[in-house]
Amino acid sequence: MSSRLRQDAVGAALCGRPVSRRAGRPHRGAPTFLILAAFVSLLGCGKQGPPLPPLRNVPAPVKDLTVVQQGPQLLLSFTYPTVTPAGTALGGISAAEIWSVGRPAPGGKATPLDVKEFGPVAKPVQKIAGADLTSATSGSRVDISLPLPPTTTTAPAPAATPAPGTSPAAPAEPAPLAAYFAVRTFGKEGDRSDFSNIVSVVPKTPPAAPQQVTATARGDGILVEWTPVAGTVVGYNIYRRGSTERANARPVHTAGPTEKSWLDTTARFGNGYIYSVTALSQIQPAIESSIASEREVRYVDRFPPPAPTELVALAEAGRVRLVWRPSEAEDVAGYIVYRRVDETGRFERVTPQPVVAAEYVDTAVAAGKTYVYRVTAVDQAGNESGPGNEVRTEVP
Repeated sequence: MSSRLRQDAVGAALCGRPVSRRAGRPHRGAPTFLILAAFVSLLGCGKQGPPLPPLRNVPAPVKDLTVVQQGPQLLLSFTYPTVTPAGTALGGISAAEIWSVGRPAPGGKATPLDVKEFGPVAKPVQKIAGADLTSATSGSRVDISLPLPPTTTTAPAPAATPAPGTSPAAPAEPAPLAAYFAVRTFGKEGDRSDFSNIVSVVPKTPPAAPQQVTATARGDGILVEWTPVAGTVVGYNIYRRGSTERANARPVHTAGPTEKSWLDTTARFGNGYIYSVTALSQIQPAIESSIASEREVRYVDRFPPPAPTELVALAEAGRVRLVWRPSEAEDVAGYIVYRRVDETGRFERVTPQPVVAAEYVDTAVAAGKTYVYRVTAVDQAGNESGPGNEVRTEVP
């Protein structure tokens, strides 16, 4: 039997077709070949199952939810989901839903609560979508504010009427109440994620807000100042956002309780910033005051760099070599060399363009004359420093 006939026979037998037999000599390789052919035929004639449903764009659970009490409100923040639980691109979310439950907080501290305990008792308290979700999103963060929940549980009534001749028992003090939160987000087709990490806070009376907040531009940064708050304060949060951003992100700096100013050395020229300061009565989770005022600064470079120092003049035949210590500014573009003849002359600019190196060789000199030199620094914005030290030298 030929190879072609053997393949047809095996395929027909496996797939239920009649097999035609023809006379022929047996072949020693027939058993091995039949096994391989059978395997190939099984792959080719099997029935196809129903089509698999398309993958759903379920957002991965949020893992970095945080909660802060700021004045009379709670601020919840988390990273905007971008992937599914499998790690594939999500393509955005359509809504975010905040779930919450309140529990007594013995001693004013929230006890841990896991998802198995939280899920059955929590209730959705706020859902944002559409324009509200867009407004709450700034960069890669989503920030949602909630009104402050009840801070205490209702005091229980006395258990029984006191016996005659005895004083009634004092009513029990209301117990502090911890608020627990989690977030669930929705994909573009409405698929809801699992619960995020669970965060908690025991709301308290916040401290007063710092007053007289100012922000002053300087050459080495922007100086933020405020009036300290009386009472129990453990620190101050300084917030900074860009002039075009709608909401604050996390604090850019936390100052100590006795500090009343902070220099923002990370500010960059050409940018606009908005600063605000809150007072902290608790660090973690943060209990802070509301924001009383904000200060906007357009940080424009109008500040000359420090002058170069330690200028030295080395006179040689037909030239004067000048060297100096560079300016300490990071944005120095170069240096301008000035020179005058004798003591009565007027300083004139020697270098048409700023020189980059901290040295210069003046060849436009005459033997027997005395020259006085000084050097200034120029930054990238064209601001020129005052002159450094002057040096005198006579050309041999």
